[in-house]
Amino acid sequence: MSNKFRLLVKALPVVVAVLAGRWVLFEMADVGEIVSFGEAGAVITGVTLIMGFMLAGVLADYKESERLPGVIASALNGFHSVAVGGLSTKDLDTSWARARILASVDAICDWFTTGSRDEVMWSAQADLSVVIVEAEKKGMGTHYVGRLLTLNGELSNTLSRIAVIRNTSFIQAGYVLMSFLVAVMMVLLAVVDFPSTVMSWIAPAVLSLVYTYLLLLVKDLDNPFGHAENGGQGSGADVDLAALLSVQRALHAN
Repeated sequence: MSNKFRLLVKALPVVVAVLAGRWVLFEMADVGEIVSFGEAGAVITGVTLIMGFMLAGVLADYKESERLPGVIASALNGFHSVAVGGLSTKDLDTSWARARILASVDAICDWFTTGSRDEVMWSAQADLSVVIVEAEKKGMGTHYVGRLLTLNGELSNTLSRIAVIRNTSFIQAGYVLMSFLVAVMMVLLAVVDFPSTVMSWIAPAVLSLVYTYLLLLVKDLDNPFGHAENGGQGSGADVDLAALLSVQRALHAN
């Protein structure tokens, strides 16, 4: 199943539950009007407001997250080029540096794609600092060393930001309120009375699908680096890693 339909499929059981509840109440139990649609409007407004707030918040982080893999790809590619170039200008052996840098690149990419532990990624990234020290001891020019330190600092800052986004949810109290309001709304959709017989089934189905889907979407967007989740398939809301994986392949091909 395509990732873009995953959230839609997950929302369908809620729609079925709402419609089943309406069937039991209005068809089997023959219950009269419990709540009119106009009376339920206040709850719908409240749910819409909190969802809009939460969606705006996670989208702000998501827009920032979209560019972060490209920043890492640029830093890693630049680090490799500067390190190899700096050693080559002094006719020094570059094989040891290439092997260490590629090992760090692989560990960082695995952190995204396979969900390896943060400690493994940080250990690999820390080895780049050791590579800089060893390269300077071997005679690399100071201007190359300075550039490597700048690139490594940029890489470290970006990885730290991604780690925070991955491991921190957006306003937990907001999630609690949003989930509670959506649950209340699902109950209302099961009991609310509509003047039209056709709309009494279409409106609850559409509204329950939309609001359940939005709830799942907000939670999905909150972690745009969940590429290792769902059996390694990630989700349709994950940011594109093409730039980073392209650099990994290119460095291995050199």
